[in-house]
Amino acid sequence: MEVFLKDNGTIKGLGTINTSPTALDTSDWQEFHFASINLNIIKPDVLHSNRVVEDPSGVPYIVRSKFNNGVKYCVQKTSDMELSPAGVITFGAENTTFFYQDQEFVSGRNVYYIDTQHLSKEACFFLITCLQPIAKKYSYSFGLFPSNLNKEWVKLPVTQAGTPDWGYMEGCMNRVLEESVRALDHLLLIK
Repeated sequence: MEVFLKDNGTIKGLGTINTSPTALDTSDWQEFHFASINLNIIKPDVLHSNRVVEDPSGVPYIVRSKFNNGVKYCVQKTSDMELSPAGVITFGAENTTFFYQDQEFVSGRNVYYIDTQHLSKEACFFLITCLQPIAKKYSYSFGLFPSNLNKEWVKLPVTQAGTPDWGYMEGCMNRVLEESVRALDHLLLIK
């Protein structure tokens, strides 16, 4: 990918970032029914938009969106709000896209979260990448509800014991991050 470097709005130069993903050998991976990997799907309390007050310094309000990490806007926290935990993967039944939430949040209708609080952020990003192809099978009129997700198959790296290898997933995402930082640092040197 070619990237234009700008300085005060003026093009200074042209750089290239290698954006081709590192190929992963998935031949030793295993397919799991989602229900068998023991990650609970939770339906948080529903807050309809007419019951919240927008507040830029408030808590994220997660809705069934494919954009902005599912955040419609931040809302004023009230004493009767039950916040959903940070460190989980959210998805909306319709317009399904999986997102990692690194803050506590509240949500609108037909939003669910996968309880991944015990996993690292990097392992969650890896899992999201493996789950996202499932979303293509579902639409607004045929939503991805928990019962449907639990029946789906997801292919994951495995330990010798045959369980999902969360450590491998975390390490893989850390390597991707390191490669991205090196590529961006290279562009800064071109400048």
